[in-house]
Amino acid sequence: MNEQTVSSKTKMSIIAVALVAFSGILSETSMNVTFPRLEEVFQIPLSSIQWVTTAYLLAVSIVMPTSSYLNRRFQERPLFFAALLFFTLGDIVGMASVNFQMLILARLIQGVGTGIAVPLMFNIILLRVPRQHVGAWMGLGGMIMSIAPAIGPTYGGLLIDHLGWRLIFGLILIVPVVSFILGFKSIENSEKSQPAALDVLAFILMSLTLISLLLSLNSLTSTHFNWTWLIVFIISLILFIYRALHSEKEFLDIRVFRNSAFTLSVIAYSILQFSNIGANMIIPNYLQVSIGLTSALAGLALLPGTLVGALSNRSIGALYDRKGPKIGFWLGNSLFVLSLILFVIFTKQLGLISVIFIYIIFTFGRSMGFLTANTHGVTQVSRKEQGAANAIFQTGQQFAASAGTVIASLIATKSGNMTLGTHNVFLLFLILGLINFVLFYSILRKQK
Repeated sequence: MNEQTVSSKTKMSIIAVALVAFSGILSETSMNVTFPRLEEVFQIPLSSIQWVTTAYLLAVSIVMPTSSYLNRRFQERPLFFAALLFFTLGDIVGMASVNFQMLILARLIQGVGTGIAVPLMFNIILLRVPRQHVGAWMGLGGMIMSIAPAIGPTYGGLLIDHLGWRLIFGLILIVPVVSFILGFKSIENSEKSQPAALDVLAFILMSLTLISLLLSLNSLTSTHFNWTWLIVFIISLILFIYRALHSEKEFLDIRVFRNSAFTLSVIAYSILQFSNIGANMIIPNYLQVSIGLTSALAGLALLPGTLVGALSNRSIGALYDRKGPKIGFWLGNSLFVLSLILFVIFTKQLGLISVIFIYIIFTFGRSMGFLTANTHGVTQVSRKEQGAANAIFQTGQQFAASAGTVIASLIATKSGNMTLGTHNVFLLFLILGLINFVLFYSILRKQK
């Protein structure tokens, strides 16, 4: 890659925005390992505690679809500072939380900030990086964000064992300060076309669709399934699709789904994220509840694998630039499925060391398929459609993460004990991994 093709200010602006997203993801993944302790603090079950993560991810997934509109309506600097403000405010509220409701509010505010920051970073890359180098720079941005889940569980585990969960929020504040300094100096505004008015009704319908689906899934933890939320989901989804296809106002151009290669890439990408976040939730809880490890050791189990995945992102992106999607799809998903087979077969024999090694395979394979699907899907549509395509990918990522947390928590709760629950969770992920082979084969058949 010729580094001279990308200005130093562009590089710094990508890093600055990525650090805001990094902060959000760090707070998300560091909280996962605290669930057993938070159950004791707030005296509520895992099915409720998991909303600490789910509420955050839901807020991110609701805000992200507006990114196409925001990117065309507002310049980069105001968007960057808005993302920074929302995240920092949420972080302070989280640190000061005196009850569970206040903690959930903090997570929602943080989610708004991350929901603005992540697509902003990718939009800067797509706008200012030459197309032949997009894969490598998306990999770099992804690598910065991926370092957060690498250190998040260890960071959260160490703090909750020694200093308390509030400091998880407190120490993160260092990162937004660094991001502010970098972004203030480097982020430049570009000319914006005046978009149509934001379609508020479409936004409300889409938000209702996502919320009602998660609430209907979450109701499976109770004795009676809530059919009302399912009906609300179906009706709001139908109304949203109709509104999005017929409104002259701007929100999210779902016509991009007419490109089948793009659509299949989004589905495969979402499956990988669903499995990834579900695993990141269930593994630390399994190690603490079933094995009896401390929070710090449970978090440490994810560190090597996630670091490998994070540090490989740029190389995976560069590989896509040189060789196309085949290697990333086939090799990545093969490693992903292999790790899940090992998790399923040896669940009862798992210990810290075996989890570390299997999770390395899991994360490296997931990263290959994940980044390849993202890059390939976005590059299959026109430049004009890439803003909407990017928004859809990021929304799918966050909502799949929310659903992964809810479903993994549900299975663990309903299975009777954490060991059996963990086995069943990985069995589900294995089935989804096998489905991805079919999706990747179909994508390659449709390759431009």
